[in-house]
Amino acid sequence: MMTFAELGLSKPLLDALGHLGYQQPTPIQEETIPLLLGGSDVIGQAQTGTGKTAAFGLPMLEYVDPGDPEVQALVLTPTRELCIQVTQALRAYGEQRGISVVAVFGGAPIRDQASRLKENAQVVVGTVGRVMDMIRRHYLFLDSARYVVLDEADEMLDLGFLEDVETILGRCPSGRQTCLFSATMPPEIRKLAEKRMYDPVTVKVKAATLTIDTVAQFHVEVSDKDKPEKLAEVLKAESPKQAIIFARTKIGVDRLARRLGDKGLRVKTLHGDMSQGSRDGVMIAFKGGRERLLVATDVAARGLDIAGVSHIVNYDIPNSPDIYVHRIGRTGRAGETGRAITFITPKQRSDLEAIERHAQTEIKAWGTNGGAPARGQERSDGSAAPGEEAQAVEEVEVDLAVEVAAAPAPESAAPGTESAAPASKS
Repeated sequence: MMTFAELGLSKPLLDALGHLGYQQPTPIQEETIPLLLGGSDVIGQAQTGTGKTAAFGLPMLEYVDPGDPEVQALVLTPTRELCIQVTQALRAYGEQRGISVVAVFGGAPIRDQASRLKENAQVVVGTVGRVMDMIRRHYLFLDSARYVVLDEADEMLDLGFLEDVETILGRCPSGRQTCLFSATMPPEIRKLAEKRMYDPVTVKVKAATLTIDTVAQFHVEVSDKDKPEKLAEVLKAESPKQAIIFARTKIGVDRLARRLGDKGLRVKTLHGDMSQGSRDGVMIAFKGGRERLLVATDVAARGLDIAGVSHIVNYDIPNSPDIYVHRIGRTGRAGETGRAITFITPKQRSDLEAIERHAQTEIKAWGTNGGAPARGQERSDGSAAPGEEAQAVEEVEVDLAVEVAAAPAPESAAPGTESAAPASKS
């Protein structure tokens, strides 16, 4: 395997990576970084947890001129949570080069963010809606943005942001370098790439590689009425370090949390009907290890990138194999092994089989044939995980998420202003 130095990165970035404990590039970084340093447009098909932020961020930071105060690079994200995490990582990577990275996202006062843009913003990381708002209000100009990244483009499509993405790209120079990352590649994303990218090179990390190596996968077959009782049993037997439990609907999240609370389990919830401040508080507490069990919807958990999650529980089986892969990619990271447990009813066995075919793995019955509960998930080694963007969040002193939680209520009444909307609309 290559080293970061062999990929062609400069000493300031190599020093920053060494400080963060990065040892060797991940597969997506090893393939993507030389292409981007060489000036190619790149399509990266990879899930959260593969090191994609460093894959696009390190070449970007090589090209940004610390002496030029103009906005030179733009990263678009579908949610504020991902926006915050990407900002933290880029600040850590670019610290020794003195590069200014500014985050703009909904649910926080727009005037404060506009002030930061005016002061000095060489790299802007933003949610689609807030970037559009900043452009309309003439706070953000992209005439000099020579490097553009679309992170989790398929999520932008799901949230209905593709038209706005097109508008934003139209404000950037035609000769820019563009990088697009997406867990899946639906036709609309392919069409966008064909229209807005120049002869892109595709780099793909297979889903099977992402899910099998570090995540033990099991299923529990149970009737609908017995699911809450069985889940409580599984959680008590597994004793997870931290677990994200996925339910299909917001109502389902609240109902399940109450049922688990009735059984003596302390749980927190995360879904789009919660206020922005409540969501931020839950995420900060979970990320800091103060909460162990989180029940969430897929939309609310987008961008939730935490290295210490030991278990993923699919209380409601996902609608597609791709969503399954995306969910369980949140565990088995940063030098740890993970466990994924999926609940199915007898009628959902065919759905489970479809996932097995997609991931090319057998999902064993929990508690039998190697599926016995495993207590006390421990880190398999003491070293930092190479290329894991969550590591930057833990290591560098960036209090962006805490500042957001403590911020006053966002402006209202002004046309085009994003409010404290659900994560799906940031």
